[in-house]
Amino acid sequence: MQTTQISYLCPKHTDWVYNNPQQSLHVMARDEMQGTMLMHNGQYSEAIPYLGCAFDIAVILLEVDGGENSAMANKIMALTSLLEETYFHLKLPHYRHAIVDRASAVINASNTVVNNTASLRFAV
Repeated sequence: MQTTQISYLCPKHTDWVYNNPQQSLHVMARDEMQGTMLMHNGQYSEAIPYLGCAFDIAVILLEVDGGENSAMANKIMALTSLLEETYFHLKLPHYRHAIVDRASAVINASNTVVNNTASLRFAV
């Protein structure tokens, strides 16, 4: 079975997030709010770009923080849940699985970084 790769930000906006992490927090919050409102109004297709961009921003910000920001990891899981529900309503199971797989990979990588960092701290 082929795995669907899922991503929402274009390279230009991805670079902007890396270079402007503080401003990106505001964009992420705005996109999450807009996407959530659209989703709750049953405008599922319209919600995906907003929720997806918020998701990608959260992933980048977790990476920028070295994988140690538990609040950002929680944000990723919350956005994953919203996207998964949206894809469910649109009857797009491949995308549902893809977003869950991507979120799991990101969170697992983050946990590995946190565990390795903690091990290094105690080894000194």
